[in-house]
Order: sequence, then C-alpha cells, then structure tokens
Amino acid sequence: MNVTGIIAEYNPFHNGHAFHIEETRRQTDADYCIAVMSGDFVQRGAPALLNKYDRAKMALENGIDLVIELPAAAAVSSAETFARGGVCLLDALGVVSWISFGAELEQPSDADLLAVLADFFACEPPAFREQLDLALKSGCSFPSARAQAALHCMQQTHVASAKLPQLERLLSSPNNILAIEYEKAIRQNNARLHPCVISRNGAGYHDTETDTALASASALRRFFFQDLSHSSTEPENIDLLTQTLERTVPASVGSILKEAYHTHQFLQEDDFSDLLYYELHRRAVRSTDITLPIVGTVSDLEQRITKHLEQFTCWSDFVADMKTKNQTYTAISRFLLHALLGMDAATQTDMKTCHYAPYARILGFRKESAPLLKELQLHCRIPLLRKIARERQTLTPAQQRLLDLDISAADLYNRILYTRSGIRRRSEYREPLIIV
Repeated sequence: MNVTGIIAEYNPFHNGHAFHIEETRRQTDADYCIAVMSGDFVQRGAPALLNKYDRAKMALENGIDLVIELPAAAAVSSAETFARGGVCLLDALGVVSWISFGAELEQPSDADLLAVLADFFACEPPAFREQLDLALKSGCSFPSARAQAALHCMQQTHVASAKLPQLERLLSSPNNILAIEYEKAIRQNNARLHPCVISRNGAGYHDTETDTALASASALRRFFFQDLSHSSTEPENIDLLTQTLERTVPASVGSILKEAYHTHQFLQEDDFSDLLYYELHRRAVRSTDITLPIVGTVSDLEQRITKHLEQFTCWSDFVADMKTKNQTYTAISRFLLHALLGMDAATQTDMKTCHYAPYARILGFRKESAPLLKELQLHCRIPLLRKIARERQTLTPAQQRLLDLDISAADLYNRILYTRSGIRRRSEYREPLIIV
C-alpha cells in the first residue's frame, strides 16, 4: 500500500489545493492520501474561516481519503513547531511513505536547494546563532533575521556562495519556509518519509486577487470579509459571490462556502475581541505584565500589551498597534491566541513528552478507504482516536491535556459561531465523523 501525507489548513479549500492533491497522486503513485489538517484555529494566529468538520468534508470530497486533526499545540505555533508536529504525526501513523508539500519553484534546481537549506537549518552552526542574534538586535523581524544569518553563513561555502541570489529568493517565500521546515523536521526526527515537492501554480501566498482560477486562500478570505458588501442578500452581491466561487473553488466546496456565507458562519480574529480583552485584562490584574512563558516570546511585547490594553478596541487593531519592525503581525496575533487558549510552556513540554505526535484524531474519511483504516489500526504507533468520550481515558496525562486543549479550542470556536450565526454545533464528545 502506497500512502502519501499532506499537512494542510484548507482555509478554505480551493482549486490550488485540488491541483496539489491531483499532482501528488500522480507523482507519488499514491493509493491513498492522508491530510493532517489544522483544527478550528490556524498557524497565523487566527480562527479558521470555517469549522474543522466542514473543511474536512471539503478535502474528502476533493481527493483526500482520510483527515486527521493536527493538535492545536502544533497548529497554532511557529512554522517550525507546525511542521514538526505534522511530520511526526504522519510518521507515527506507520503507513505513510511520502509527504507532499508545495513550494515556489522557478527553476529545476530550486527543489535541490530547498534540501540544502533544510540540511543547514537542521544543524544550525554556532556562527548562524551569532549572526541571528546580531540581525535581531538590529531590528529585523525573526524571518528576515533568520534569512540574513543563513545567507551570511552559507556564502562561506563554495557550493552555496554561487547560489546566493537563488537562495535568497527561496527564503523570501512563506510557502518555501514551510517546505524547508518540513524537510528539516524529517531530518531532525529521523522520519521515514520521502519528500515530494510540488511546484505551486497561480497566486502567491500574499496575493489578494480572486480574478483567477488559482486564487490563494488569503485572497478568498479577504474577498469574503472585505470585497463583498455587508448585505448578503443584495442581488449584485449574490452574483459576485457565485461567479467568484465558480472560478476559484471546486463545485462541492462552492456549495459549502455559499451556504456558510449566507448563514454568517465565517469567523475572523475580531469576532473573538471581547474574549481576548477579558483574558488579557484578567492576566493584567493578576500581575504587572501579561506573562506567557512560551519559548520565543519577547518581554517588551508583554509590557507593551499591558501598557496599551486601555486603548484596546478589537483584535486586529490591537495587533496592528503592537506591531514593530522586528515583530510581525502574525507572531503577535499568535502570541495573543496562545493567551486566549491557555497555551504556555507546559503545553510545549507536553508536546515534547509526546514526541510532537500525541495521538491521531480522525475527523473524517471516505468509505472507500476502509483498507487504509485497517492498516492504520495495525501499524499506528500512537493512539488512534475516533470516539474521544471513551478513548480519552486510555491516554497518558500529557496526551489528555493536549486533547483537552483541542476540545477547549473547539468549544470556544463553536460558542462564537453560535453568537454570530445562531448555529449550535454538537460537543466535541458527540460530533460524528465526516464520512463521504
């Protein structure tokens, strides 16, 4: 049995994702494709546009055979932890031979250089750490400082020095950063996964145009929240929505998105503003500063949050106010989401204890994938969860705490969904699997 894994958010699923799955099957000759997918909150520090079950259904109806939830502790973390969590989970399933991911490739040698960069970051020589610290102290953001430090060190090597412009281009793309992290995680964790790098077509990660069949997920989110008028019943609004969805997403996805739009199911950061303010205020009352001892947080950010909390209006404006030259919007938003969800250093310790793959919680599968499920039951090296009300009791304390975080995040998401739409979802303990 040839099984390929994909780590994704599908936020939302679009034509580019469908192309990636189709190309993955072709290049790896996969019998089955498993998606490890973020739950109700995503890596950029925000709620997913739609709940995880609807997004799992989108994937299952468009080429994925089995969807497993990436635990929140990895899903809403840095690119490094996000990739490590996904890679370790896929490897622990015991049946996956390939991992497929997209990258911005402009020439044939780009894929080879991504592997070179992964080798470099997997080792991180002392000179790199020194250059990274210098770049951070000069005011660079972490992604920029990391790229500068790597290029400075690699120009000393004969092979890499001739490729510096190419390496710099590769390091400037968010999709390539994740691709490098996937390959790095394979190396650092001795994962038995062969990488399959798919060249991305169409819009880039930050592109905002939807006038193309291969629009990005961020462009679609912007379209729903900014480009459409506030009234979902205006004829011109309905026409624009229909035309855009017909152009950018598979038909089954378009039906789900159209229904979700008309019933006000789309969520964004600002829908959680009041809850975030309450949590930050509660922490500020208890101590001088907002303290959240997560690796990588910066103390001056905690101080700025406390100092400016009085001016808090909404999540997005507050993050924009906190943003500085060396702290990106995404990093700050992720910090705030950690505070809201109660993630701290103990959460990261639990992840390390579980080797970044605490369990494999199934969200849904295709009926035709019964042979895959049978193989998983035989070879999976971590708990395989389908009915958590019963299976939670079999987990270790660390696994239970991480699962409780997933459940708590879903409960929080569903409460805001109810406030916005009036739609009440079942408890995580009673939510059925998606079967198509």
